[in-house]
Amino acid sequence: MSAGAPRLSNDYDGPCAVCGAVVPSGTGVLRHGPTGGWEVFHPEHAREPQPPRRRDLPGWHRRRLMALDIATTGNRAAVDRVLTAAVRGSDGTSRDWMLDPGSNLLSVASGKGHGVTIERARAEGVPAPEALEELAGVLTDHLAAKELLVVWFAPHVLTLLHAEFLRHGVTPPADRLPAGLAPVCDPLVLDRHADRYRPGRRSLEAVTAWYGVPHERPGDAASDAAATLLLAQVVGASYPALARLSRPVLHAEQVLWHADQSRHHRDPLDWPFTAVQPLPWQDPPPA
Repeated sequence: MSAGAPRLSNDYDGPCAVCGAVVPSGTGVLRHGPTGGWEVFHPEHAREPQPPRRRDLPGWHRRRLMALDIATTGNRAAVDRVLTAAVRGSDGTSRDWMLDPGSNLLSVASGKGHGVTIERARAEGVPAPEALEELAGVLTDHLAAKELLVVWFAPHVLTLLHAEFLRHGVTPPADRLPAGLAPVCDPLVLDRHADRYRPGRRSLEAVTAWYGVPHERPGDAASDAAATLLLAQVVGASYPALARLSRPVLHAEQVLWHADQSRHHRDPLDWPFTAVQPLPWQDPPPA
């Protein structure tokens, strides 16, 4: 249970899930059970929820993984621009890009925590087409080997990036690969599927904290990519049912899991991405 979350109590008498004795109404602690129903505990028997134990499991999480993250002007997939991008690989691959978006008329939406200004990106970044061509090549080479590309909240990262490739005349990886943009691993989809009843937020910062994964600078593309890579490895090691899936099956299952999750967490984008066309710049609406 996340810090500060309310402790729910039982409205009716019921047996304690630990000792079996009756817990009078209003005196127990309610928790979601492993199958989604509610269980009641005596207060002294109610342990705070803990992440699952990591195991020494074979599986996709032990193979070569590459994580991707980006920092952008906002969250509008067809409109906003990429300012920085980073990839981190389990084989030690580490690449970072700062992009010159090519215009001083852009602005960064309030609430974006990466700290990269338009002025800095224009002064320190390389031309966006050049950086995006390099990034597309790195992603294509990795996916061509049929190894997993790890992306937190993949529909938003990959859809916005796809639009940026098209905007700058760069052939997207999805159009360079016979099988399209696959295989992809989205730790957000995996966590929501494997532990769907856990209360609390599911931001990257919150989920890495839950699993005990270091995350030094939330919002920074390099830090987010490094945390996402380690998180994917930890999630795979924590759930045998996920670890045993092949890479193609893991990708295919996430399409279904995301569709199911979108009934509760509304997301207009497909998984792992939607092939949107880029739109001209529009100033973000007032906060």
